[in-house]
Order: sequence, then structure tokens, then C-alpha cells
Amino acid sequence: MALQLPIQYEQLIELVEQLSEEQQQDLIKRLLARSAHQRPLTVEEKLQLLDAVKLDVAVNEEPSIRRVDWYDDDGR
Repeated sequence: MALQLPIQYEQLIELVEQLSEEQQQDLIKRLLARSAHQRPLTVEEKLQLLDAVKLDVAVNEEPSIRRVDWYDDDGR
């Protein structure tokens, strides 16, 4: 069993702010998933959960509309 120490809310906020953006998003996802098991999520909570699992990766270039560029064939 883990040792349980009392922690003040303000201390918890300071610790969460020290996490990376990715870790904060993971924490949000975990908390929302945990509360989803206890009661149905509101629409706002569902949107927050959806935002937490989105990847924030920039697209390097615009995708081509040509089939040959995607599949390396002439489409026949």
C-alpha cells in the first residue's frame, strides 16, 4: 500500500502546474474517465475528454489530391 499524506489544495495546484502540457492533458483524461465511471459525463466534460486525447502535431505539407502520389501507381 502507498503512504497517504495530507496535501493542501494549493500545493496540489502548484504541483500540477509543474507538469508538462502532455502530462496535464493525461491527468485531465484520467480524472474525467474516473468521474465517468461514477456518473454520466456532461456535454462539456465529454468535450474536455475529447480535447485531452487529440494529438497536437502540425501537418508538414498539404496532402496531394493525385492518386499516384498516395499509392505510387497510375490507378489502372
